[in-house]
Amino acid sequence: MRAVIHSLLLFVCGSLTPAGAAEKLVLEMNMDEDLLTITHHIDNFPFKPTMNFSPDLAGNLSDRIKVDSLKAHLAVTTLVRINGEVAGFATEQETVLTDPETKQPYAESAWLFTLNHPGASGFLAVKQRENAAPTFALVQQVVANPGGNWDDKEHEFLSTDGVTLVQLATEGLAPYQGGRFEEYNYVTTSDLKKYGRFRAKIVFIIYPKE
Repeated sequence: MRAVIHSLLLFVCGSLTPAGAAEKLVLEMNMDEDLLTITHHIDNFPFKPTMNFSPDLAGNLSDRIKVDSLKAHLAVTTLVRINGEVAGFATEQETVLTDPETKQPYAESAWLFTLNHPGASGFLAVKQRENAAPTFALVQQVVANPGGNWDDKEHEFLSTDGVTLVQLATEGLAPYQGGRFEEYNYVTTSDLKKYGRFRAKIVFIIYPKE
């Protein structure tokens, strides 16, 4: 009987979702258009650090991360987009580790998003574990044979390992606090042959709390 009543309500009233309820939030970044800075101290990482200079300070400031205590650490700042429009920016801090049991790489990372967009504004923060093994494995295959017959297809990888929930969301993003967070990384295998490098692309899907 409950199912029948639910169906009748849908027929008469339409969706039972309250008017103005938050929908899933999709944020995108493409390295070639959106990267601001990348600094890291990770051996054989597929992306080179950006060069960072100040008129008041000597040398490349990105080199300051190259100390023993920050080995295998990374920091990235990038623009993020909603439907192709710049909606704000995000900063990631990451540590790349090796699982002692599987010997496979994984990462512990934290993202802080600052959005200023008509459909999404405020701060949003999340800490996650990332399964880096599938992405790194494909990249290593290409690096080992850069002249191979690689395709132009974007290979998608769900980087977020397990269920990860948003830990902080403010202002217009408040409905997403406690909602599910997913990070997808994309690798195009022909990039290395065409451009001599990989072009990173990341898509974040953030769901409102259920």
